[in-house]
Amino acid sequence: MGEEQFVTITLPSKGLAYEDPSTGTIQVRPFKGRDEALLAELTLDNAKKKFVTIIKNVIKGIDPEKLTSGDVQYILLWQAINSYNRDYPIQLVCEHCLKNIQVVCDLSKINSVELSDDFVQPIVVKLSNRTVQLRLLTLNDEISEFDWSVQGKSTYFYLYALSIVDEKMDLLAKLSMLEDMSPSDLNVIRETLKKYDHGPDMITPYICPLCEYEGKIELPFRYEKLFSFSKQP
Repeated sequence: MGEEQFVTITLPSKGLAYEDPSTGTIQVRPFKGRDEALLAELTLDNAKKKFVTIIKNVIKGIDPEKLTSGDVQYILLWQAINSYNRDYPIQLVCEHCLKNIQVVCDLSKINSVELSDDFVQPIVVKLSNRTVQLRLLTLNDEISEFDWSVQGKSTYFYLYALSIVDEKMDLLAKLSMLEDMSPSDLNVIRETLKKYDHGPDMITPYICPLCEYEGKIELPFRYEKLFSFSKQP
C-alpha cells in the first residue's frame, strides 16, 4: 500500500460546532481506487452509511458521524475537485435568452459559507410560550433519520426533534412537543437552523454559449455528477 498523502484543510464550521475546537482543521487525502470501489456500491438504501466508511478512510482528526452536515458536504466537494476534476456539466434554461443550453460549471468557484466566530452551542431560541435550545445537525443525525424512515415512520419533525437539546425529554417527547407546536413557532426553529447553514452554497457562475449572458446557478449535490471522470450533462 502506497504512502498516504494527507493535507490540512479548515472546515466551514471552524470547529465551533464541536466539543473540541481543534477539529476546525482536519487532515484529508484524495480518494484512491479502493474508495471509488465503495462509491460504486452506493445505493439509495446505503448511501449515508457508506459515506461514513468512505469519509473515515480519508480524514484524520474527527469521528465522521460527528461532522456537521455542512462540513460533510465541504469534504465531499473537496474530494470531487481534488480526486476527479472541477467540471460539473449540466443542462439548464438561460435566464436571459430562455433557451435550453448545456454548460460546464467550475466547482472550484463555489463559495463556502463559514460559521461566524461568535457561534456557540446550544443555540437559545425564544418561542411564543417557551424557550428551547438547539444544536446543529450531524451526519449521524441524517443516518438516524434514514433508519427512522425505513421503519415506515414520518420524518417530517424528526431532524428538528434531534436538534432540540433537553436531557429531560426523550425523542418521542420532543416529537410530541413539535406536533403540538404552532406553525409560527415551528418556523422559528426552522429559520434558526437555516441561519447557521454552512458549507458549500453550490452556487456557481455560467456563461450562456448562445447569448453570452453571465448568470449563476445553484448546482444539485448529485454524487454521480461530483464523483465521475466521465461526467455528462
